[in-house]
Formats: sequence, C-alpha cells, structure tokens
Amino acid sequence: AHAGKHFAVKVAYRGDEHDVFLVRVLIDGDETDNWRVLRRTGRSGSFSPMSFKGWVKAEGKDEACSAFVFEAAHVDVKSDDSCSFGVGGTDWSRGVVELQIQKARREIAKFDIPWPRAQFGKNTMPGLSERELVKGGLSSSVGRGETEFSERKSAIMVHAGEATIKRDKNVAVQSYVLYYRDDFFLAVHGHGDFDGAPETEFQKGRGKASVRRIKNLRKKVHHIQQVKAKIEKRNRDGSEILIDLT
Repeated sequence: AHAGKHFAVKVAYRGDEHDVFLVRVLIDGDETDNWRVLRRTGRSGSFSPMSFKGWVKAEGKDEACSAFVFEAAHVDVKSDDSCSFGVGGTDWSRGVVELQIQKARREIAKFDIPWPRAQFGKNTMPGLSERELVKGGLSSSVGRGETEFSERKSAIMVHAGEATIKRDKNVAVQSYVLYYRDDFFLAVHGHGDFDGAPETEFQKGRGKASVRRIKNLRKKVHHIQQVKAKIEKRNRDGSEILIDLT
C-alpha cells in the first residue's frame, strides 16, 4: 500500500451459470458502490470478471466514479504518543477491503425501477497518532483519485414487465476480507523483502519515528543475514560451530 498507487477489486464467478449473486465492496466499513449483479457469462463457460474501480456517486442518468488510490495517512499531531509500541493489539478495523456477496433471485418488475441513487464519496481517514500508524502498518489509506463521468441512456434501470434481480434476504450475506498493510508492518511480522528494497521507498508518507524504526530494523536484518552467511560458510568448510552459552 504505497501512496499514489491506484488499484481495483475484480470479482469473477466460476459456478453454475444459472446462479446469480449481488456483490458490493466496502473499504474500512464504508460502502463504495451499490449492490451489483454478478453472474457467469460466456457461451463456452468462460467468465467475465467484474471490477470495482472507485467511489461511486450517481443521480438519475449521471454517474461519477473517483478511482481508488492510496494516499499518505494523516498523522494527528495532537494525539497522545506516550504509550509504548508494545501496548495493545493491532487495530484491524482499518486497512480493510471487504467483498460482500449474497444470493439473488429473479423477479418480473411490476413497475419501472429507476437507477438507485449513490453517494459513496470517500472522506479522508481520521487522523491517528504516529504510534498507531506505525504499529498498525497504516502509512497509507484509500482516498479518491481521478474522477470519470458517464451518462446512462435512460434514467430507468428496469422497465415494468422486464426481469429484475433482487437480493434473497433469506440467505445470509457472506464476506471475504483482505487487509492491506505497508512493508514496514510486513517486515516486523516476518514477511516481504524488507532489506532488499531502496530505503527511499520506506520513507514515503512516514514520519520521523517511522523512519528511525525502519533504519534500525534494516540494520538488524542486515546483521542477521551476515551471521547466517557466516554459519553457512562454516558448514560448507566443515568447521565446528561453537555456541557460547555463558
């Protein structure tokens, strides 16, 4: 999750072609678009992925979509940073991309159904203390990128007498969750090539405390790699390895 990078959420269904579902994407608990129809398509059993590309606003025939883009998280300088990094657990309520899916059923519309109104513009993520940002690996959050405007042919989504898709509320909504974190957080938890990447990449969107911890951690990782290399060399040479436990 590096500041300035765009992304999209793509969803594909490989099951029975007669099944139909409604899906939506939430980021940090905020809806990004209305429920959208997901079904298998293609004469030969192929499927077409659906893409959620941004925050949607719609009114009648007009629609605007502001692209998903990572932006530097806001540090609240007034927050209390006196607590140590070891206090409490990681806050998993932020940095979350959630896909919700629910079985749907087909009905015949008894009257015209207009396109649903949408107001899912993303507000800036509330500021966190630097301790919370560093500890949670949230140097970036999802903001708004470039906005694309489009116009539908009609303000009516489904006309009376046509087939429509509705959520089957007797079936529970299922969720699939993806957490995004920065490289510093992943390195602390044993993931990622933390030592091999350029140092400037780890300083983007981070405060001084973050940078200091990154530099110290990189030194430790480098030292561990040196010791590991020496041990491997001794093993190849057939030398004994003495471990001093005093």
